Amino acid sequence: MQHWQWADGSEIPYITIPHWREAGVNIAFSSRWGGSSSPPFASLNLGLHVGDEREKVLDNRRRFLASLGQKLNNLVCCQQVHGQRVLRVDKSLAGSGAWDYETALPGFDAMVGNSPGIILGSFYADCIPLFFFDPEKRVVAMAHSGWKGTMGKIAAESVKEMLKLGCLPRDIEVFLGPGIGPCCFQIQPELALRVKTAFPHHQAILHKNAHGYYWDLRESIKQSLQESGIQEAHIIDSHLCTACNCHLFFSYRAEKGRTGRMGAFIGLED
Repeated sequence: MQHWQWADGSEIPYITIPHWREAGVNIAFSSRWGGSSSPPFASLNLGLHVGDEREKVLDNRRRFLASLGQKLNNLVCCQQVHGQRVLRVDKSLAGSGAWDYETALPGFDAMVGNSPGIILGSFYADCIPLFFFDPEKRVVAMAHSGWKGTMGKIAAESVKEMLKLGCLPRDIEVFLGPGIGPCCFQIQPELALRVKTAFPHHQAILHKNAHGYYWDLRESIKQSLQESGIQEAHIIDSHLCTACNCHLFFSYRAEKGRTGRMGAFIGLED
């Protein structure tokens, strides 16, 4: 049975996928703890674009990547503009966005690669992190799926880019990391109408109660993945809501926009 777990024996807590690790993949999603940042970014803020002190963020990044046996100059980051564009990444892009936000790959929210030693990284405080791995062709991908990316089917776009590297949908496995859940993601009626248009099976992803409409981003992403040929048995879901678990994670919505970012990292080991 495929599953996720909190890493054993690490001084800095993070979530990983044991059978991916056994297959030679560095895969991790951080919590908010184990770093040097001060409130409201306490303590392992990994985002350079949120107003935290740059040196503390870099120290946090170095510390966290070291716990994975990696170095900061192997990291590649995109600017995460809430779109659906996917970029193929190789070793020539190593270090992009690692030391400052300005050098992050502009205009992209997802990255795909098959170069050992490169770590794809992105940052979160409610959006859904999507990790992809094809154990047959040894291709990995990382996608940032907020509500705009989910609406734009960034999960499906990531699969399309993996297919260009020879992957088959039947072989691809996907992990949905912690992000805001349907319990907390309330949306306006205007957006609810757009969701109904974008997702034919919206009854499973859009719920209404006395307070308004609530959108299940995870179920929307799963629908997109399965429409792309990903097997249901190959989709691993953390089912963790960041807004419900501020003791573990940063949450943009629950903390009124003033907070840090967790990091999602994936790469093939050398």
